[in-house]
Amino acid sequence: MNEALFEACEKCIHEEPAACAARCPVHVDVAALAAEMEKSDFKKAYKILEKRIPFAGIIGMICDHPCEAACVRGGLDQPVNVSELERAAVSYGHTPYKKYDILPKKKGKAAVVGGGVSGLTAAFELDKKGFQVTVYEQTRRLGGRIWSYEGERIGREAIEEELQTVGKLGVRVNYDSRIGTEDLNALTKEYDAVYLGTGEWEEALYIHPETFQVLDWPVFAGGRLTGNDSVIHAVSSGKRAAVSMERYIKKISLTASREREGSFVTPLNYNTEDVEPSARIEKTREVYTEAEAVKEAERCLKCRCVECIKACSHLQRFNVSPKSYGNQIRVNENVIMGTRYANKMINSCAMCGLCGEQCPLDIGMRDLVRQTRESMTEKGKMPPSAHDFALKDMEFSNSSQFFMVKPPPTPGNGNTAAAYLFYPGCQLSASSPEYVEKTYRYLLSTIEEGVGLMLGCCGAPADWAGRTDLMRESTERFRTIWTEAGKPAFIFACSSCISIFERYLPEIPHVSLWEIFRRYGLPESAGKKHGHILNVHDACSTRHRSEVHESVRAVAAELGYQIEELKYSGVKTKCCGYGGLVYFSNREQADGFAGDRIKESKADLLVYCSMCKDLFVDQGKRTFHILDLIFAEDPEEAALRKKPNLSRRHENRAGFKIRILRELWGEEPETDLTQRNKLNLVIPPETWETMEKRFILFGNIEEVIAHSRMSGKRFFNPEDSSYLAHLRIKHVTYWVRYAEKEDGIHIMSVYSHRMEVKEDGVNHG
Repeated sequence: MNEALFEACEKCIHEEPAACAARCPVHVDVAALAAEMEKSDFKKAYKILEKRIPFAGIIGMICDHPCEAACVRGGLDQPVNVSELERAAVSYGHTPYKKYDILPKKKGKAAVVGGGVSGLTAAFELDKKGFQVTVYEQTRRLGGRIWSYEGERIGREAIEEELQTVGKLGVRVNYDSRIGTEDLNALTKEYDAVYLGTGEWEEALYIHPETFQVLDWPVFAGGRLTGNDSVIHAVSSGKRAAVSMERYIKKISLTASREREGSFVTPLNYNTEDVEPSARIEKTREVYTEAEAVKEAERCLKCRCVECIKACSHLQRFNVSPKSYGNQIRVNENVIMGTRYANKMINSCAMCGLCGEQCPLDIGMRDLVRQTRESMTEKGKMPPSAHDFALKDMEFSNSSQFFMVKPPPTPGNGNTAAAYLFYPGCQLSASSPEYVEKTYRYLLSTIEEGVGLMLGCCGAPADWAGRTDLMRESTERFRTIWTEAGKPAFIFACSSCISIFERYLPEIPHVSLWEIFRRYGLPESAGKKHGHILNVHDACSTRHRSEVHESVRAVAAELGYQIEELKYSGVKTKCCGYGGLVYFSNREQADGFAGDRIKESKADLLVYCSMCKDLFVDQGKRTFHILDLIFAEDPEEAALRKKPNLSRRHENRAGFKIRILRELWGEEPETDLTQRNKLNLVIPPETWETMEKRFILFGNIEEVIAHSRMSGKRFFNPEDSSYLAHLRIKHVTYWVRYAEKEDGIHIMSVYSHRMEVKEDGVNHG
């Protein structure tokens, strides 16, 4: 595995804090606070405050909210009123402070000079860390400047109640204790470290901006002594100084790994492109009412980088960010014994590359998923059910049933070198073989340099499945054929073929069929429909082929159609759900991809990938393949024409080869798959549906029954005179229940699984 791919995932900023939380000196999670308030859960909202701020019942009421200046809503309308949300959290969610488990005071002794905001914060933090803490307060009460807010933003009773927290700590308080320079020198001898939070000091002090240490003394200072009058900065400096004091006492580096203490600039640059303006909620009394607080909390965007997630139904379904995805893959790869829980997730990725296009840091999962699948396959950890049928389908397409390479036919049936080789791909030939024939005849009549014909599969299933061995075989076969054919340029009607050649065979020149139509003109028979509006769904495998995108739109325009672009198009197009073999490994996820794309489209869809059309039409979406617009006798009927079933797709490929060989080259094929159903099988519609869901072909059923009748290995049920037979074909065992009647063999049910069945002890009918 390429470690750099995992390192890239670690750079994902999905978990980076919002601008407001980063600006906040103590990093209150404002998004989480607002999320709880939006649900009217003020107690949980208060707990979020309390997690970051000691004496939250006071500080939450008087905080000077520097976070608001960083709120991204400020660039749209008005920042979220965080200050008033905090006050509402305190007003409606405050709970009395619960005494934590006090650690044994064995870490050392610390003195805190000044019982104001920063001093109390430092004392609180040091006490939690297990230090013996003594506070020296020059007046007869704690709180310092907190009392200046009495009556204005907080009541006396609330202040007194919150300051009682000190009594629940293991902190000792010495009142009427004014500390001067000489007293400070004495304290440094009595205590391991001293904190100054006095607001003023009798002489100038050099305070380190990160560690808050005064010179190299065992003295630390914060609050207004640092030149900052902010209340929340006072809290932050007390917390950070407490960290430094602990490190100083333990003789640990004071500066190591402290880059994100205090305010910092988050790398998260939240995208507000789709955000609707929303006016700030004005309060009708001193503190927001609960309803007002809920409405203002709704304005919070809960900023998080979700650019890849909001565009990808796969990341949404598994609720993962790239960083989490990478971590799960790493764990999955290192499992020696036990279940690899990430297998399903890994095989549900379309490998379309949209996540990388969306990511501001260009982090994508495609290459990592591809390498993971390759690794799983090499280690024998790839579930055989994931890609078995797709690989068998590829094998069929490259067998004598469909595969062929022919030079252009001539009147005398002689061979001639061709400048081009038309390669329609396996899926278009399976869904719409009539279009392949019409296209090839058009190419023959249009391109004087000559166009040969090659049928087969490009190897995309092997690439998606991680089968590097099969890809090597496929690549070498193409190179050999290309060389023997005189190195022609390939004409592709399949987007997946284009991407495979770009990745594995960049030396072979190729062009899309749509560019050919644009270059040479459309067939005279192509109809026109003026004014019909279409949304173009670009194939994800042509994401970076702008010439393909432009050609498709140009052809549609020439045919009289108007194009309205989807939000996700061109380089940011989405996947239909077939890519990455998701259609075979996780049908529910594949439907999710298609459904997500359909929701985005308000008009009929225009596609140029056969599988894109088939999957969209399966969900009832009117979809035109561009060849429908060019060749269909009735394009409107074609817009909802469903794809042939799996068995018929094989027959269509084989039938096309037979027909084209006979009609253009005057040759007879070696085999003929179209001569099927010699057993006269009768299959009801509901059984056909089961066959589709379980990837069972008509030929599989024929083999099972033929084998059972020949071998006699079958169960007989006298109650309905039916037989139950099974046969293992490669990795899959097929079960068929059938009844032999005068009008044929009636199939009653079918099933398939990947467990080997022992042959001994089988009843014979």
